[in-house]
Amino acid sequence: MALLEMKDICKSFSGVYVNDHVSLTVEKGEIHALLGENGAGKTTLMNILDGLYNADSGEIFWKGEKVAFRTPREAIAAGIGMVQQHFSLVRNMTVLDNVILNLSGNHTFLNRKKECAKLMEMAERYGLSVDTDAKIADLSVGERQRVEILKALYRNVELLILDEPTGVLTPQETEHFFAVLKELRSEGYGIIIITHRMSEIMQISDRVSVLRDGRITASMRTSDTDPIQLSRFMIGRDMKEIEAPDVEPGEEILLEIRDLTRRAGKHTHALRHIDLTVHKGEILGIAGVEGNGQKELSEVLTGIKAKADGQILLDGESIMELSVRERYERGLAYISDDRLGDSLIPAMDITDNLVLRDYRKEPYSRHGRINRLAMRENAEKKMAEYEVKASGNLGINTRVAQMSGGNQQKLIAAREISEKARLVLAAQPTRGLDIGATSFVRERLMDHRNKGGGVLLISADLEEILALSDRIAVIYNGSIAGILKRSEADVHRIGLLMGGITAEDAKEAADEKAF
Repeated sequence: MALLEMKDICKSFSGVYVNDHVSLTVEKGEIHALLGENGAGKTTLMNILDGLYNADSGEIFWKGEKVAFRTPREAIAAGIGMVQQHFSLVRNMTVLDNVILNLSGNHTFLNRKKECAKLMEMAERYGLSVDTDAKIADLSVGERQRVEILKALYRNVELLILDEPTGVLTPQETEHFFAVLKELRSEGYGIIIITHRMSEIMQISDRVSVLRDGRITASMRTSDTDPIQLSRFMIGRDMKEIEAPDVEPGEEILLEIRDLTRRAGKHTHALRHIDLTVHKGEILGIAGVEGNGQKELSEVLTGIKAKADGQILLDGESIMELSVRERYERGLAYISDDRLGDSLIPAMDITDNLVLRDYRKEPYSRHGRINRLAMRENAEKKMAEYEVKASGNLGINTRVAQMSGGNQQKLIAAREISEKARLVLAAQPTRGLDIGATSFVRERLMDHRNKGGGVLLISADLEEILALSDRIAVIYNGSIAGILKRSEADVHRIGLLMGGITAEDAKEAADEKAF
């Protein structure tokens, strides 16, 4: 008997099917990967299972019994827990308080000592070491993920759903995380992992199911397939490999950052004495675990946060006193990791969002009069070029709020990677994108580089950093921990720097331990 069976699940929004007769089976002691393009229906399917949505039709069988969860609480009570891509922890509460929050039976008296001992025993059992008294705000991203998993296991779940679980982890943390998943699998847990990373699918999963346009196109044992075949099932074509740079970076400096420092508090710094250069025809990658100053660096460079010490030179001229718009006019484009906060207006449609930077210029405006025809032509061209999918039949008139996060990201890339941009600051440019769209955006960044433009690539995806960068700078605790040439960079060395440990420090520690 299967642990989970979803049979012929259908779900539509505004008359458009997001899940079209989808069937999925997960066995006990199985890690099942769920793969698909943005908008393929993966999240909707999991939200139906988790009780957030109700299916229009179809059946769900949990341990052989037909069920229909109306809320996530009901799903958890039955033994199904989902760890979202963006954690749902209370930052100013302790690890223990987050784990036992809203726990069934905690409405009267709670024996904290007993609950703490139980949590510590579980953490030790699965190698998920945590400080039960630590506040969530003081934990690393990897530690927070351990808390999320412990929170689910503490509620006796038997099926764990993980949405892009390694996107913010160092290579070392990912390796440890996979060891935890294998231990859970050996104890009979069922695991569904949603990820866009083919290497992870091949490494950790037992079976893989592929969704395309709301339908299952393939479901098979992972050992019977390969990334090329999976790509074909997912996007209907073979993937094009990213080619090596056509030319070496030029010697001329496009962007120079000198001693850039920004305070986060009275005695703390978000950025500490940053020195970086980006040459014409170069991609400089910034690697690091999220929360180590990447966001602050992006916002200081673009002018969103203007208060900082030091110098920022673009083509040899200071832009420190310029506004966000003035920096853009000088050629600084920005793909933000905060789509809705920095780059898009959700209530407006695709057409208007694509001209937010240039609506006051020709051909979109002349003598104060808006040219809607030119704006629509631009939107249709960009949607086709970047393969943007809109909900329903509204096309370019679709409100951005109605689009998936991946398609929102494509819109930003379509607007920012242009001939007018001298330097593209790309922060997590492919986060949430499927492999087809990821490849497309990466090609665009590489094309921009090969034409003599500069790219400052900030990414938590080391595969992306290593594939695209000419040089790699690692940021840790607001400082540059090291800068590596492509030829001397590898995942292990970058991972150590991301954790605040240099290769020399790691060697010394190993020597001392051996002694």
